[in-house]
Amino acid sequence: MDPNTALTEIRALIKLYNKLGVWDTSDLLEVVCILIELTDHVAGLDKWLSQGGHLPKEWEWAHTAVRS
Repeated sequence: MDPNTALTEIRALIKLYNKLGVWDTSDLLEVVCILIELTDHVAGLDKWLSQGGHLPKEWEWAHTAVRS
């Protein structure tokens, strides 16, 4: 599992889902496919992180951020 790839895919699927205009389409099959794929990537990333895997590169700042 590559967390960087997973994050990229998650963001692309969210963008595609938002772009679709879900309520304006009569073909919900595409929406269902997007949500299934999104769920798979989120579940994979969660499993990776829960088992001690490293953060995606774009999230590394959060690991080192100073909390007040």
